[in-house]
Amino acid sequence: MTTDTCRKEIAVELKVGKSTVRIGGICKGAGMIQPGMATMLAFITTDAAIEPIALKRALKIAVAQSFNRITVDGDMSTNDSVIALANGLAKNSKLEIRNSKFQSALNFICLELAKMIVRDGEGTSRFVTLHLCGAQSNRDAEVAARAVANSSLVRTSWCGGDPNWGRILCALGYSKADVDQTIVDVGYAQSGSRKILFAFRRGRPTNVALKSLAKITSAPEFDLHVDLHRGRGEFVLCAADLTEDYVAFNKGDVSDQTTLGG
Repeated sequence: MTTDTCRKEIAVELKVGKSTVRIGGICKGAGMIQPGMATMLAFITTDAAIEPIALKRALKIAVAQSFNRITVDGDMSTNDSVIALANGLAKNSKLEIRNSKFQSALNFICLELAKMIVRDGEGTSRFVTLHLCGAQSNRDAEVAARAVANSSLVRTSWCGGDPNWGRILCALGYSKADVDQTIVDVGYAQSGSRKILFAFRRGRPTNVALKSLAKITSAPEFDLHVDLHRGRGEFVLCAADLTEDYVAFNKGDVSDQTTLGG
């Protein structure tokens, strides 16, 4: 598993007509993670009876919503794959699978595996779900979100539990997205919560106490919400902080050649 510290696996089953269909997945990956995928391998198997073209289409949709929406360190490698195999042993109707929950189940499998990669990222101590909305387009939203999530200054502030909205605005400003910092909102929420505490709203700092914000950002997992107020584009990205452990793990040591060149 190279630098992975734990096994990453998940399985579900669902009904397709009168047949029970199973989907299982495993993956590896912990560093050099910023898709279009990166140093990771994922293998998904199912006993569903499904046409190869339909399976390929379903996998492409699932990957776009999962493995292609994570970053650990903003780096990429050439060796990555997500492979899906189906043996048809469930003997379900191939027509019925179109109206089943197969796509939703596959989406779930891929997203959970992708999140496992981020949580097990090299040196990771915090898992951040970045919700970026209000961009002029979905592409703009992705560009802005990746600028924030891959900023070394933003990620080190996450490591310290610091709700540093200034670094987030800086990253938005140098991104190639259409951003007007005088109308941007930046807020924090407990993981999965709809209650957002805004540190910055409509281009101005709020009166929310730093202690209240830091209580959220010092947790192992939290959500970051950014609204550009420029349009309807949106993007969700799962990201990791940048820690001393990541640097120690990756820096190498000239006195120990076994640590170099990898």
